[in-house]
Amino acid sequence: MNGRTRNGATASLLAMAVCLLLLGGCPKGGAQPMLTGRIVAKRGEQVLPVGDAQVRVWPSEPGKGAQKFEAEAVQNLRGVATTRPNGAFDVATLSSPQTKAEYPLLKNWTYAIEVEVPGYYVARASFLYGGGSQFVEMSIEEKVADVLDTSGVIEENERRLERGSVRTGD
Repeated sequence: MNGRTRNGATASLLAMAVCLLLLGGCPKGGAQPMLTGRIVAKRGEQVLPVGDAQVRVWPSEPGKGAQKFEAEAVQNLRGVATTRPNGAFDVATLSSPQTKAEYPLLKNWTYAIEVEVPGYYVARASFLYGGGSQFVEMSIEEKVADVLDTSGVIEENERRLERGSVRTGD
């Protein structure tokens, strides 16, 4: 390799490094806290993505070595998202209706996840968030028929049926 070619290759590598820095492509000491996931439903033998589902997550109890949280009562924190047409969602922060502030996801906490979308049973499950970027896939069940009770016998809070399962992965 002559001097001109070596200098050209060095300049190209330097330019790529600068571009990566400007675009945030360099690692910042580990994966950023992020919960990503996908909501799916089985129809026959097919597994189909569910779009426009409302996804809510919140820390429910600390696990072993859980990150401390003293800024406000943990029960006020919620992460919310709406699934895209491919069933995907992501939650990067938790927010509080009390303080109107945002907080990072709490590492080593057990989280509750609830999924609600018309035409499907409300699904609720829990998972352990280990930190960094974590993937959660939740399967929900489609309603076969919707029945409206006008008898007054079923209380309002008894009308919401809950079903579902969750699978986690990195």
